[in-house]
Amino acid sequence: MFNLKIFISILLVLTAFTAKKSEALNLFELSLLGIGAGFVADQYFDTSIERSNTYEFKRELVEKFYDNQRKSVPAGYFRSLPLQEQLLLIEELESF
Repeated sequence: MFNLKIFISILLVLTAFTAKKSEALNLFELSLLGIGAGFVADQYFDTSIERSNTYEFKRELVEKFYDNQRKSVPAGYFRSLPLQEQLLLIEELESF
């Protein structure tokens, strides 16, 4: 993280002081820069995304259920599933 700050600072200094010619930006270009910078900052500082994908975990759980044809699902896993998948599991369990 610290190295990234140093790299960005050096890059900013190099681009700011090595420019020979400067041209004014119009309102459209400034708005695109603002929107783009906001989008990049939002994606960079987004902490809601984790390394493990919960959807992939839930999909594997349902596949394991169908593969094993178990008659019970652990309560912790069941509570973490979306409502539609919970109903699907209940329907499958009732059909036995």
